[in-house]
Amino acid sequence: MTKAPRIIAFDGTPLDMAALRSLLAGPVQPKISPAARQAVAAGRQVLLQAIAAGQPIYGATTGVGAMKNTLHHSDAAIMALNAGLPPAHQIAVGQEMPAGVARLTMALRLNTVLSGRVGVSEGFADHLAAMLGHDLLPLLHGRGSVGCADLGQMGELAAVMTGEGPALLQAQPMPAAKALQNAGLAPFMMQPRDALAAVSTNAFGLARAAEAVIRAADTIRQTMAQAAVTATAWGLDRAVWQAARASHIPGEPEMAAWLETALADQTDWPARTSVHDALSGRFLVQILAAGVTALREAAQSVIRHTAQIDDNPVICGDRVVPSGGSLLSDLSARIAALQLAIAQLGRNIFNRCLMLVNGGLAGLPVNLVPAGVVGTGYGPLMKLAQEQTVRITLAAQPVAPLNLTLAAGLEDEALLIPLAAERLHDQLEAMDWLLTIEALLAVQALALRSQKSGGQSGSLHPGALNLGALAQAQTAIVRRHIPPFTADLPLSAALTALRASLTAADSRAMMRAQAPFAPFDQEMAFPSATHGGEFSALFDPAKTIAPGETIQ
Repeated sequence: MTKAPRIIAFDGTPLDMAALRSLLAGPVQPKISPAARQAVAAGRQVLLQAIAAGQPIYGATTGVGAMKNTLHHSDAAIMALNAGLPPAHQIAVGQEMPAGVARLTMALRLNTVLSGRVGVSEGFADHLAAMLGHDLLPLLHGRGSVGCADLGQMGELAAVMTGEGPALLQAQPMPAAKALQNAGLAPFMMQPRDALAAVSTNAFGLARAAEAVIRAADTIRQTMAQAAVTATAWGLDRAVWQAARASHIPGEPEMAAWLETALADQTDWPARTSVHDALSGRFLVQILAAGVTALREAAQSVIRHTAQIDDNPVICGDRVVPSGGSLLSDLSARIAALQLAIAQLGRNIFNRCLMLVNGGLAGLPVNLVPAGVVGTGYGPLMKLAQEQTVRITLAAQPVAPLNLTLAAGLEDEALLIPLAAERLHDQLEAMDWLLTIEALLAVQALALRSQKSGGQSGSLHPGALNLGALAQAQTAIVRRHIPPFTADLPLSAALTALRASLTAADSRAMMRAQAPFAPFDQEMAFPSATHGGEFSALFDPAKTIAPGETIQ
């Protein structure tokens, strides 16, 4: 049974995380409020009056960029200018973007024009809404923007609105003209101001940033659960969490309390032999809290910008005035901070992995090879882990300072938001692999700590360390793909399958359900588990690989 599209109200006010997730996930049904329609009509009237009074309006009656002082007087010239702007700016190339990014791009452009401050025609807003309702999307590409108006990608959207270029209609690729015809829509004729509003906005970069921040939320939440499981396998001194509850740094007391609560049912704890732990263990609260704080601030910035008018010019009362709103400085700074926080998280994960395999923790042999077993163990995995950590660190370099001057020296500021979002995605891709490695090592360490003396050499016997809910859940996921270590086995395919299981929406929802983190979970609008497929199979004994069995 096909799920009905979610109805989303667009009125020029900020879109929340739930709406952003819905737009990225699938078709929606847009609903424009009457007040928003009135605002569009009022703003349009101000623009038309300014044109009638002879005021030069950038991109409506003048050229753009280095041609901004070229003024067009006749109606025919003005219409020709607006007809030519979409194809002139359809220059994006490279990787095809997901349909969700195209959908969100359109929705963000629709939401901001509904403020009435852009000056577009009512038909422009109606056409965008109709395309959204039919899930008629432009086929967008990744390269073509410096992040101060995403001209290349917005040119692709504008072209599709007019019946040109490649499009998607309900996920089916076809020419824009055919997609419009099949949806019962006519190609849109750009009126003065409409064309520039279509091509000169940061909706694509903001959509990419929103997509990356949402993915970062899912990954950081997974990192928290993984850190708690590793803390158990390590046998960390939990007293440091008690100390952190008195911290004055925002987020640290809450993170310490969450770790204690998440592991409250972990009544068994490995015996300790050291005065205190390595810094990667003792700093766990601080590093996790910094990541959550950076994520929250980036998410809040994204939400603010879903209603921010980034056009030039804009309607200001009864006047049309120039604007500098297209420089998303706040968002750029928040994304850069999130990139650095993720680099710190990645380094911490690597160090935790190293502690599990280096033989320095009581009860955990080198490379996690059980006593009596001949094998290399998981030492080679650390090469893969190190590579991912370097990738995460390299992708943390901010791109905002790399701006070059364009348009005869007139366009001398830009923040490269799409590229920053791309680098954030690169970090998160490497984080997925790093967390996969840590999950395997932590579960193997827990198995070793559950080993009883006696029996066949190398066999593992549960029972010595009773596991809490988080550790049990992660063990179930890992053991679907990789058995307890009894001999060296090829791991490439198994790691790939394990990564897919760990990052599956239901697996992440299940891990979150074991240890909720309010109000953060609500702020990020995490989806709940469907209780089917991956989720229901996690605790199926038939899915568990026993020692010596072939890895799936």
